Amino acid sequence: MDSNFSQKKLQIEMHKQKLMDERSNLSITNILESDRFQDIINHCREFRERIYTPFITLIMFTKQVLCADKSCKKAVVDFVAKQSAASNDDISSINTGPYSKARQRLPEETVHELVKEVGKSVSKHAHIGWKIYGREVKAFDGTTVKMADSEENQKQFPQHSNQKKGSGFPIARLLIIVSLTVGTVIDYAVDAYRGKGTGEQSLLRRIIGSLNKDDIVLGDRYFPSYFLMADLKAINAEGIFRAQSQRSYDFRKGEKLGKNDHIVEWTKPNKPSWMDQKTYDDYPSELKVREFKVYGNIYVTTFFNAKKYHKQELAKIYQLRWHIEININSIKTTMSMDMLTCKTPSMVKKEIGIHLLSYNLIRTIMAEACRKHSSDPRKISFKGSVQLLTSFMPHFIDSNKINNKNMYVKMLKLIVKNKIGNRPGRMEPRVIKQRPKPFKTLKKPRNIEKNRLKKNAEKRALKYAVA
Repeated sequence: MDSNFSQKKLQIEMHKQKLMDERSNLSITNILESDRFQDIINHCREFRERIYTPFITLIMFTKQVLCADKSCKKAVVDFVAKQSAASNDDISSINTGPYSKARQRLPEETVHELVKEVGKSVSKHAHIGWKIYGREVKAFDGTTVKMADSEENQKQFPQHSNQKKGSGFPIARLLIIVSLTVGTVIDYAVDAYRGKGTGEQSLLRRIIGSLNKDDIVLGDRYFPSYFLMADLKAINAEGIFRAQSQRSYDFRKGEKLGKNDHIVEWTKPNKPSWMDQKTYDDYPSELKVREFKVYGNIYVTTFFNAKKYHKQELAKIYQLRWHIEININSIKTTMSMDMLTCKTPSMVKKEIGIHLLSYNLIRTIMAEACRKHSSDPRKISFKGSVQLLTSFMPHFIDSNKINNKNMYVKMLKLIVKNKIGNRPGRMEPRVIKQRPKPFKTLKKPRNIEKNRLKKNAEKRALKYAVA
């Protein structure tokens, strides 16, 4: 008995030590200096030795999207000011041209890979207490972003079809996969708002490889198609979704597991136009799916064991999906990604990627703070963390290495105190109190309206000149 107890105690201590060793790998410094991160940056093939190296360009671009003033001029001035503070005799020009060219040389694939690398690095070292059933929880959802109204952007990301030409903004559709365990973006896909192959289902198929074995996947009622459920089963991942309204659900049929809880077989639908025949033939002709109802809502899942995974508990897990709505709101509102500034499609995609990379880096700090102070990342305010980081940043720049280390420890301690308020049952009307400004809506291209104003001004000037 004593021998068994000693052996178990030794195993616990070894496991604790392993967790302690993993904690050090969670810091931003270790992620940025990791071989994988540096290897991705070093493969920027179009860069030569110059002031704006790939790493410096990434850092400046990241600071640019986090700043209230997102102009390239502000980014370059801050960089030159930092060089001056370091008493560097070789001070760069404040001309924005070299920095703009450096951003253009930065490959879009590099930014995308860095987003994925940081997101997966944080989720890889997630504390076991943050997981559900010891598994990673992921969710996916779509959103839209607007961008500068340039001819190039309009061509690849057309504006809404209900708007007249020149009176709207180009729109891109974005689908992201988020780790609800730590809050980081695992992968993303971008395309036009409308057109063939640009829907959320299509975007998800492009990045479905980021879903792994034993993942618990959550999504709204738009996603649980026959083919997605089959894909999850093929990789041994589990899914919980709200049921689609188009499908019929009869709890009198199938294998009964309890009240309003059963396992049924879905029949393979006809081949979609986007799917090739071989891929379609590889799917099974029938698929077992569990359906259950809780408080009037119907869910579909691949968790078949009703005793181990009770429907009430699965419905509660599904409520975590709301966190991806909060995450998307943080990216679009707190980080101001709702309106992008770049004027070409290539730069727009990079701007989206840099926003998501910045978001992941902040989430890394939050996860590190939660590991050190035994908290849950889902309960920490993202906006509060951004405010703390913004306030501490000038002091980090002006201080020495020892003081920076002490300040960083204090900042992590403060981050976990920024908890999200617990407001159960909160309901708010989807209306705004602030009245819009009394300006008419632009319904024609801006250049046409400017020419009209110019002609009217010339007519008035001519009229008064004759008089």
